[in-house]
Amino acid sequence: MESNNFLYVYNLVQGYLKHICREPELERALSKPAQVLRKTASSLQEDVEESLRLYLDSLEISSVDDARRIFSQVMEKEFADGHINWGRILTIFLFGGILTKKLQGCGVPLTKENMDQISHFMTEYIINTKAKWISENGGWQMIQHAKYQASQRIAVFLSMPDEVQTEEIIKDIFHQGKDCFIPCYKPQSNHMDMVKLASYEEIASLPLTSWNIHQPDEKDTREEALTAPDLFSALEGLDLILMPGLGFDKSGNRLGRGKGYYDAYLSRCMQHPKGKPYTIALAFKEQMCAVIPTSENDVKVDEILFEERED
Repeated sequence: MESNNFLYVYNLVQGYLKHICREPELERALSKPAQVLRKTASSLQEDVEESLRLYLDSLEISSVDDARRIFSQVMEKEFADGHINWGRILTIFLFGGILTKKLQGCGVPLTKENMDQISHFMTEYIINTKAKWISENGGWQMIQHAKYQASQRIAVFLSMPDEVQTEEIIKDIFHQGKDCFIPCYKPQSNHMDMVKLASYEEIASLPLTSWNIHQPDEKDTREEALTAPDLFSALEGLDLILMPGLGFDKSGNRLGRGKGYYDAYLSRCMQHPKGKPYTIALAFKEQMCAVIPTSENDVKVDEILFEERED
């Protein structure tokens, strides 16, 4: 039986294909991931089609079975090196859209049955080969999130093994030309700074803390997000903080690891001229609790994104 996860991806795929092929759709409110997928992938579609023009012209596609076979061959080659990132996830939709338009151009009608079959084999491929990676890297909602897209200065935690993995989010921050800040914890205190990271590759060279997390050395001089480097950037601050935690409830209460680092930092943010940034907690579904006990110093998160953990 198809799971809700399958149906969610299936609807993303079919909605994108109908949009690209200008097929009529029922009017309905689009999810944020669907909106950004259409905007981002659609803007690249024509460029990718042009770059593949010679290859596409040589293709003989007379049926959905031909499209399925070609799709499988190209995806196997595309991901042969084992590397996955959000840009490559987009290529799945892009190439599926290209094949569907090619099929249409070769005189194969895009009947409901044909669109269903194309959407099904694309969704099967995503679920069977990419679902675990997507879940471990913030889920569909993270990269397509409106607040994330609108933010320039983003603070993000470096993941421990039992947390949602943020590696690909950090890569995407740099890919989009945004400013990335990471936590720098002070031992024997609840003081934490958010310091600027120069590149994703730099993380591996940073010292490890007692929690086995990379962070800059205390003597390493870096821009702190709330401390303006010059008079002309006094209002920079942060636009968004992506936060970890052990547990959360639907009211936005968060259970941390007991040191109060994020609560203290958010209190500092509130004193900054720019004010408190938007906060998103990244969690697994099993971390959601009915009620999280709180104290007067606890600061609620604005939003919690959670995913099913893949075994």
